[in-house]
Amino acid sequence: MSPERLTELAQQRKTLLCVGLDPAPEAFPPHHQWHISWIGAYLREVIQASLPYVIGFKFNSAFYEQWGVEGWRLLEALRAEIPTDYLAILDGKRGDIAHTNGAYARAVFETLGFDAVTVHPYMGWESLRPFYEVAGKWVFVLLRTTEAAAWQQQVWPTILREKPIGTPATIGWVWGAHHGDALQALRQVDSRSWLLMPGLGAQGAEITPDLPVYPALITLSRSILRDPTTLPLYQARTAAFLP
Repeated sequence: MSPERLTELAQQRKTLLCVGLDPAPEAFPPHHQWHISWIGAYLREVIQASLPYVIGFKFNSAFYEQWGVEGWRLLEALRAEIPTDYLAILDGKRGDIAHTNGAYARAVFETLGFDAVTVHPYMGWESLRPFYEVAGKWVFVLLRTTEAAAWQQQVWPTILREKPIGTPATIGWVWGAHHGDALQALRQVDSRSWLLMPGLGAQGAEITPDLPVYPALITLSRSILRDPTTLPLYQARTAAFLP
């Protein structure tokens, strides 16, 4: 999916919402059944309920990997439930030497068929080449994370300035909503790249429409998994950031 197409979908659906499908016990309604078949059925219901209100879905791979083969199968099955006109993101925070990243990229983009992946940049941009050389895909690079160590405040401008230009894949940024006060500094350097922005809802961050958020995928996981009836509310909240 191109950035232009994602922009069109955001405008058509009047939303920037991205639902996180992360099966942790605390993310589900009370009295849920904690076994993988029930979890799969419930997440399928959430996907179907979300379709009118979102432009993307994010899967944190750790919550599937913890079940081994069964979790991997569930991840594959749920990925297949996402229609083509939604951005499907694997939140794996991958990052290693380029040779190893090549295997990660094949797993994410070819084997699992995801549109996008999250990666960390702390081994340098050259190590990320196997991800951002895959045409038509998206790579969201960790820039300011929700539970960031203090040193990220000094490092992120360097990561931003050294971003490769003209890559076959689309490069965006993971930017926690808790760092809304620094968005102006980011947008002064890069006003066009899409953000993947966690932190609202259960994590307690707040962002206001006067902040330069757009373009961004505003991600909520636990708040929606606990109560999918909140989808229209969060759609409206994210719509306030559309131009």
